[in-house]
Amino acid sequence: MRASYAVGLDVGGTRIAAGLVERKGRIVREMRRATPKGGPFGVVDAIIECIAEVSSSVHPSEIAGIGIGLPAQIDFGHQTVEFCTNLPLGGVDMRGLVMSRVKHSVTIDNDGHAAALGEYRAGAAKGARDFVMVTIGTGVGGGLFVGGQIHRGHRGLGGEFGHMVVDLEGPECPCGGTGHLEAFVARPAIIRVAKEAAATFRGSSILRRAGDDPDSITAEIVIEAANAGDEAAAEIMGNVGHVLGEALVGVVNVLNPQLLVIGGGIGETCPLIIERVSQAVAGGALAGRRDVRVVPAQLGNDAGVVGAAALAFDEYESREGMHR
Repeated sequence: MRASYAVGLDVGGTRIAAGLVERKGRIVREMRRATPKGGPFGVVDAIIECIAEVSSSVHPSEIAGIGIGLPAQIDFGHQTVEFCTNLPLGGVDMRGLVMSRVKHSVTIDNDGHAAALGEYRAGAAKGARDFVMVTIGTGVGGGLFVGGQIHRGHRGLGGEFGHMVVDLEGPECPCGGTGHLEAFVARPAIIRVAKEAAATFRGSSILRRAGDDPDSITAEIVIEAANAGDEAAAEIMGNVGHVLGEALVGVVNVLNPQLLVIGGGIGETCPLIIERVSQAVAGGALAGRRDVRVVPAQLGNDAGVVGAAALAFDEYESREGMHR
């Protein structure tokens, strides 16, 4: 019997999303929970709980497998975690730990790759053969499709758009590098700049939305204020879009994609980011490359779940000698 479902998990620095997914990408049951703090075993326990919750309504034989997107550099061929900036998973055998507790095959990949695969199969990039997806949340990741195939690079470690250097003397990135894109546009960077603004009169609206407590300022509060027209918040988010756009000018010039998909919890909730990225690319990309479209992700927070499930379906069909 051909399995009808797969379980997809999108593990982020702040939350884990899981879903029971049909072959065409429809999520039939889903849940979200906070990512545990502490060591990797707490993360594994949370993953197991999520798998059990979303798959409890179907027989195990109906499940093709488990796909997991992790915020980490993954050696895809060896299915190993090489490095992880925002969670203590570097060098941890995540696939083995999960497989030891479930009855299904497990496939892991970088969360940006999973999100790009989700948008390709069922979202904004459906039908696009050459596109770049950038996800902005706690960190910055992404995925690259070339000729209708996901391009992971030599060892599967590609797609780390957040670690492109955009300022040689810029702030330190969580990975330990200096001046990386992630240090300017991810959630911690937005909060840092917003707190600086909140200390002045111009940022009073941001501070008020945080209950007059600077430590309660979140990126979501800044985005909400920007979307409502607050000048200080709009300046912060506009700069996020500008810096991202200038970085993507180089990507467009090198790869000539037909589409730039902006996703993640930050990227897809602030239209100003899309607007500024579009302006930067239109103004800075070389002639003949300026026709690239910049669009928001369509699947929202579900992109990583749908893409992770697609990984499980692909692995299952390869194992069973089937073809998509």
